[in-house]
Amino acid sequence: MYLDKLTISILFGTGVQRPEILAVLDKFPQLKLLGQTTDPQSFVAHHDLSPDIVLVEMNGKSRVPEWLENLPQEMPHSQVLVCSYNREPDFLIRAMQVGIREFLSLPLTHGDLEGALSRVRMARKHLVPVDNRQGRIIVVTGHKGGAGSTTIAVNLAQAMAESSAGRVALIDLGRPFPDVGTFLDQESDYSIVDLIQNIATLDQSFIQRIMQPYGAKLSILHGASDFKEQDSIDLESLERIFALLRNMYDLIVIDLSHWLDELFLKVLTESDMVLMLTGLTVPDLRNLKKLWPYTVEWHQEKRKIKIVVNQYDKRNDLQLRDLENILQHPAFATLPSDYPSLMQCLNQGSPLMGAAPRSKLWRSVKELASRILQEIGDEAGMADGAAAPRKKFWLF
Repeated sequence: MYLDKLTISILFGTGVQRPEILAVLDKFPQLKLLGQTTDPQSFVAHHDLSPDIVLVEMNGKSRVPEWLENLPQEMPHSQVLVCSYNREPDFLIRAMQVGIREFLSLPLTHGDLEGALSRVRMARKHLVPVDNRQGRIIVVTGHKGGAGSTTIAVNLAQAMAESSAGRVALIDLGRPFPDVGTFLDQESDYSIVDLIQNIATLDQSFIQRIMQPYGAKLSILHGASDFKEQDSIDLESLERIFALLRNMYDLIVIDLSHWLDELFLKVLTESDMVLMLTGLTVPDLRNLKKLWPYTVEWHQEKRKIKIVVNQYDKRNDLQLRDLENILQHPAFATLPSDYPSLMQCLNQGSPLMGAAPRSKLWRSVKELASRILQEIGDEAGMADGAAAPRKKFWLF
């Protein structure tokens, strides 16, 4: 049954061997155990040949130690799997930031390890150098439901398709309700689930068949409408899909729901720019104040997180200075409150360009698209002109 042999080494990071982990590994004849140790400091030095997998047991540790932060860089050809009772966001976020992509819960089960091994095999077959990727990912999200992320994502993608010379993709990662199709009065027999189910053989031609054209330069990847299917969107598959999309499209706009889970964090870390939508109400600013420090930490580059005030009205009691005083960060853009135009779009199943081309909201979205394109272009130029080479790593 198992054709691909994999080598594995075990690091008991808490300093105590756990026989129950070894017992689970013994049930996989395709795994060759190269060694095990309880000493993290000497672990790398004793491995002349990197194993395919490094299984790190962390029990319930609440922080990522320095040796674990360095492990992905010191053993770049090994896939690091972390086993822990701890699933706290701070722990997972820091681990993801240093390059760890796989987390298994303790006690380790046969099914969890089997799934992880399958993903490792898939990743080894589909190595894609990040240096080759070109397209930029712009995520549109909010800190609560009803922030308007679908409305802005759809119209922003349309404005970018109109303004730029390149091809644009619109990806629906709304959960639990992916609304891009409803917003555009579209029905599709295909969704991101079809890509996940065919991830082992996924290529650009298959993605092209799944994407639904909308005009000459915009293509749509619809979201998973079935709640159960949404659970199949795993992080490793997303990396593979994003890597291929970057090579196919110049701009990728993602409508991302506000669920604060591992998928949300993964999409934010993969993006080149995040538009965080907010209103100017007391509850909005309180929620955003709580979320803002974590958002910056997740993305690491504060300048790529852009605050966009949606449904902005100068007559409100709260103004931009209140937001800026709370976050110590300026608003990137404002989008006006334009209820009649928005209702016209929703009722016609058409973006603003078709339903309300003269509206102030459409003008503002086009200005936002132009500003994003200018900023992304400036960053690309800086990257092209930099003397230092980019650090090469592999995206699975």
